Amino acid sequence: MFEKIKQYFFKRSVKKFIQDNPREKRFVNYNKAKSILVLFESDYSEKNPRIRRIIKKLTDDGKKVMAWGFIDKKEIKTAILPDFRILHQKDADFFYKPKDTFLNELKDQQFDLLIDLTNGDIIPLQYIALYSNVYCKSGIKKPELNFYDLLIDISNVNEYDTENPIELDATYIYEQIIFYLKKIESAD
Repeated sequence: MFEKIKQYFFKRSVKKFIQDNPREKRFVNYNKAKSILVLFESDYSEKNPRIRRIIKKLTDDGKKVMAWGFIDKKEIKTAILPDFRILHQKDADFFYKPKDTFLNELKDQQFDLLIDLTNGDIIPLQYIALYSNVYCKSGIKKPELNFYDLLIDISNVNEYDTENPIELDATYIYEQIIFYLKKIESAD
């Protein structure tokens, strides 16, 4: 029941925010992206080796990367760094909307590309994706998120090969998004 209430308020916030804050959209392929915001669900230990490998790949390609994660815990051990942070329950309000300090920090920065590596409905990160100042937002297809520019549908990935299922984790989502960002050429 509580999850439905949180989703209701999130959907209402999305509708109002999009209506009141039109953004400049444009497709940014991988080669043209200079700054990237990565969203991820933190593992329980907060070590996030897969996410750190993804960040390293992006920075090795000359991209400026900022990564924001979320973990559903009351306290975290990870330090908040300028380019890597993990939000937790106390960083959000009752409906899981991140505190204004975090949202205002994002409004003051411009990114070329957002890569959402989450597979589930992580409302604090969905707010971050909504409020971030990004030209092109990408992630997997989720029914309630209608503000992404590039959506990857992974809902039927394991439908035909049940003996060797693909692990639908952040690495797989990253590989799919990057594949399409590298293949699609924009006319700008």
